[in-house]
Amino acid sequence: MNDLQSIPEESPLAAKLRGMTGGLTKSEAVIAQWLVLNEAILGLETGASIASKTGVSEITVSRFLKRAGYKGLQGLKEDLQAALVHAHVSPADRYFRLLDSEIGAILKRDAEAVLALAHEVEKPTWPQAIDAIAAADEVFVVGFQTIRGIAEDFARRLSIVRGSVRYLSPHDGGLVEWIPSFRRGEESRCLVMVDMAPYAREALPILRTARSLGFALVVISDELNTWASAETPFVFHVATKVDAFLESTGPMTTLMNVIIHEVAGRAPEKARKRIKDWPQIMRGLGLY
Repeated sequence: MNDLQSIPEESPLAAKLRGMTGGLTKSEAVIAQWLVLNEAILGLETGASIASKTGVSEITVSRFLKRAGYKGLQGLKEDLQAALVHAHVSPADRYFRLLDSEIGAILKRDAEAVLALAHEVEKPTWPQAIDAIAAADEVFVVGFQTIRGIAEDFARRLSIVRGSVRYLSPHDGGLVEWIPSFRRGEESRCLVMVDMAPYAREALPILRTARSLGFALVVISDELNTWASAETPFVFHVATKVDAFLESTGPMTTLMNVIIHEVAGRAPEKARKRIKDWPQIMRGLGLY
């Protein structure tokens, strides 16, 4: 991988890393880019935390900083502090300037919507919903129209930490997946539905069909959804209106990432084993 590309009004750190001779290895380029993008919070980082967040070893971080001319991470921090004093600007000032803009206001509202998820995960029904997803023998995930991609991503990521997860496309299979199995008649099943306004016409019929078949039902929806709670106690709302041109799906994705984390936490050793075994199965595809 080659040197970092130049960016407008780059900082002294970005200029220094971009100017490193001899090019950067793949790992070095990842470290360099992460340092530039997270320059404002480097004062809070350690060599170990940078290594963890960039996916390299701590010794690789240390060697890169030495190659870049710094005496370790502390030397980098001292250099940044000196540069900020010279420029009479702090990293926080850059954020404040951004927050004064329209885009900054949108980012702030989006961040507030993410923080508001604390109310959802504190509901008494939250651990019960996680238990339902974790304990089910089979989990189905459904999402519609523009939300379909988010639901499919959630299903794939959830299947990394637990088995028997399928994205369900009702129009493609007509719910044939839900025909009772003679071989697995006693298995428990769970449906996770992701939907937001304007709500899909088939959402409510699908919920009711799943409920009639004995499914546990978990619904992730926006703050205007009033119909799902009549079908299941496991309904979690996400703010989507942040005054952007379209509704924000960021907080919804964050909540689903938390669900995956919580489900993995119900059986961490099994989740770790799946993650460990996965590369061996995938290696034959030559994708990475």
